[in-house]
Amino acid sequence: MRRFLLYAAALVAVLVAAGYWALLQPAVEMWVFRHAAARIVERPAPVLAQKDELSVLLCGTGSPLPDRQRAGPCALVAAGGRLFIVDAGIGSVRNLMQWHVPFENVAGVLITHFHSDHIPELGELRLQTWVAGRRTHLSVYGPPGIGQVVAGFEQAYALDTQYRTEHHGAAFLPPAAAPMDAHAVPIPAGATTAVVLDQNGLKITAIRVHHAPATPAYGYRFDYKGRSVVISGDTTPDEDLARAAKGADVLVHEGLQPQMVAALGAALKTAGKDRAAKIMHDIPGYHSSPVGAARIANEAGAKLLVFTHLLPPLPDWIARRLFLEGVAAVRPKGVEIGHDGLLIRLPAHSDAIEQTTLRG
Repeated sequence: MRRFLLYAAALVAVLVAAGYWALLQPAVEMWVFRHAAARIVERPAPVLAQKDELSVLLCGTGSPLPDRQRAGPCALVAAGGRLFIVDAGIGSVRNLMQWHVPFENVAGVLITHFHSDHIPELGELRLQTWVAGRRTHLSVYGPPGIGQVVAGFEQAYALDTQYRTEHHGAAFLPPAAAPMDAHAVPIPAGATTAVVLDQNGLKITAIRVHHAPATPAYGYRFDYKGRSVVISGDTTPDEDLARAAKGADVLVHEGLQPQMVAALGAALKTAGKDRAAKIMHDIPGYHSSPVGAARIANEAGAKLLVFTHLLPPLPDWIARRLFLEGVAAVRPKGVEIGHDGLLIRLPAHSDAIEQTTLRG
């Protein structure tokens, strides 16, 4: 019996070695790669919204602080088949590509303000929507000053556009379709909102928020088929935002936990990193605490409050509990900490709020 077991073990070892050797052969490796590639490219684009649905996809829930789990600030709002992207933080376009989001359906980009963490991948949106088949200029909306930002990206990507057209051909990548068009949306003195777009049943409204000295800074409201999503942008707790968000189904609001940021600042100070410590000291003054955002959501009567632009990073459940400290006393339900890939769908003329997560 012992001899049989030894023979069997030896045979298994030989078979494993032979299988391993076979896997290392280039022809076998290429066969494995081809099958893996076919599975990747055959993956269908996600249905972000049905014809009569409004939805919001969080493509970046992080902040300027590095976070392996979260891209920079970005949200995609789908009204039926039309897609609008709000802000373009670092890593957000890569997320959208990994989720197979159809860039050819992007109808416009909206920028909340011009801090560097909200605009760095605007050029990549320009490129990827063009490569996906865009045949008209990409409209980019934002506060006055958006023209300067867009012009900078146009200049930065001009040579890239030339190279790609020469390489792939103008019939495939027409250079006339590559550019972005800036559309400044001024909010008149004495007003707090202005209409960005109102067509085919979709209304987009810009909302002035408070993020000085980054002024003007906007949030945006999307209304479609009786459903509504509001994205705060960066702001202190703002009564004007609460009024503009009245009755919203979903309020996507930034959140900075001041006690956690203060602890991080103290640790930096102790470590002799005075410049970083000063930044941690300064930033709470123009952001919203989770409790403050919860009060605004209550005042607006928003059904669901979703936190984004999370400060500091929240790597585990302990950090997430700390982030929400005090929120339940203000808003016992209807609160979520957002994560990259969170998709919230709002069927037309319904109270349903459906949540799922896109995976790469």
